[in-house]
Amino acid sequence: MTTTSKSIICCGFTPCIQRIIEFSDMEKGGVNRAQRVTVGIGGKGANTARMIKQLGGAPVLLGFAGGNNGKTLERMLDAQEIDYEHVRVSGETRICQTLVEQGNPETTELVEEMPAIDEAEWSRMLALIDSLDLSGAVVAISGKLPAGAPLDAYAGVCRRVHEKGGRVILDAPGKPLWLSLEHQPDVVKINDEELLQTVGGNEMLPACKKLLNNGAGSVLITRGAKTAFYVDSLRVLELIPPPINAVNPVGSGDAVTAGIAFALQAGKSVDEALINGMACGAANALNLISGCIQPEDVARLRGEVILKPVGK
Repeated sequence: MTTTSKSIICCGFTPCIQRIIEFSDMEKGGVNRAQRVTVGIGGKGANTARMIKQLGGAPVLLGFAGGNNGKTLERMLDAQEIDYEHVRVSGETRICQTLVEQGNPETTELVEEMPAIDEAEWSRMLALIDSLDLSGAVVAISGKLPAGAPLDAYAGVCRRVHEKGGRVILDAPGKPLWLSLEHQPDVVKINDEELLQTVGGNEMLPACKKLLNNGAGSVLITRGAKTAFYVDSLRVLELIPPPINAVNPVGSGDAVTAGIAFALQAGKSVDEALINGMACGAANALNLISGCIQPEDVARLRGEVILKPVGK
């Protein structure tokens, strides 16, 4: 596989097959009979790539795939015309499940962990990244590291991207994020709970400043349907999402990443990219299947996102 400069690369190292199971009602500890089961593509990187494609972009998805589930995942990616490059691994690609109850806006997630990779498998991923032309590219790195990958794995990816002239959007918490700060990810996108767990304390803005002081170019804190905040060295912005009747919010954080990456690669300003990301996050929640947005919804919702400096 080759890429051209100004690509959008989506790194999703813990992909999955996603099963969405719908119930008229659910009883904990009881027998619950599904009304419908929908099988699709899951995992943060894959969701991001799919939504960039739906916006009209041409993403390339990097990840791992193993076993029969991995082959099924690749067939679904082919059907959606998503370009991908997978490192084959010995472990079976995981299956995750979303439980949806009619009339209940909250969903229940049953999440399998990806089987551990070995050192050779991670080395093959680094070799793949080294082979890419990333000049002018936006590289979105999303999700947990697979077990077996080194804790500084994302740091190594950030370093490679910057050495090749690309930009990084990093959506990952914990030690892998902290170690990546040395290589100055351009945008750290993180939810409020993960931010405080990573940095410590109980206040978001001081935690953001700590990330900036240690190397982050900027920080976007998402809080589901609540107000988001963007912080860089010069300003703090409040982003108020549009009011919607959510069907399934799973994947909306990935939609935010997709919207920002797509807009930045199109040459839009940071403010325009943030608005586009928030509109994509809301648009994703309007659909039962996560990782699905309609461009007409995004266009309409962009006009309903409010962006303003904090304190004004």
